[in-house]
Amino acid sequence: MIQNSNYKKTGFTLIELLVVISVIALLISIMVPVLNRARNTAYEKVCSSNLRQINLALVMYADENNDRYPLEPTEHNPHPGLLEKIGRYNDGIIEAFYCPQAHHTEKFAGDARYVPTGAVDSVIDTPENRRIGNISYIYWSFQDNKKFGTTAWRDPKYFIPRQLTTSYVRWLYPGRQTAKATTSERWVASDFFRKKAPFPHGRKSGSLGGGLNVVFLDGHVELVTGRPRDSYR
Repeated sequence: MIQNSNYKKTGFTLIELLVVISVIALLISIMVPVLNRARNTAYEKVCSSNLRQINLALVMYADENNDRYPLEPTEHNPHPGLLEKIGRYNDGIIEAFYCPQAHHTEKFAGDARYVPTGAVDSVIDTPENRRIGNISYIYWSFQDNKKFGTTAWRDPKYFIPRQLTTSYVRWLYPGRQTAKATTSERWVASDFFRKKAPFPHGRKSGSLGGGLNVVFLDGHVELVTGRPRDSYR
């Protein structure tokens, strides 16, 4: 039997196959965190756009209401009155009230172990939440702090009820107000947050790092890090 000396074996050896698999695994380990960061950055930008749209609609409302923003019963859900008032100015604005990271925030909003203990909420975009006025954001023109029993969702010593206008803040409780601030420092609306729960944006794996998107009275949006009570104005 004559063998062809030019014949070359094709296919991978076991070692070659293992090398290829190792390289692919390495590439995946490098790419996945990068893709996750890119995705979360995109979510953060969409959220920023949502808050800007909301503030623009609020300004339109204020222009027809003595420069006053809508005054809600509490800073927190539900907000049926706010959705109804702002919805008059833009049929599609309701979608902007739901953060693209709400799917992540929902598990913390609905976890009764976070402060206030026993309280739960829902912040995702569903027909039921739209109907009752549950949104993804906290709105800071409000009459009183929301409570679960006798415990406030947010410390009333820091998150003080007030009426927002287009240029200033009217505090609703004499003797209680935050530090003086400009319109570029006054909070209008922010991401949902709970004490000791991770923030929805800029999250760091395994930590409570990150921050909140906040829209300010001058219309700009920024990612605020650190304890919200320290930067709330």
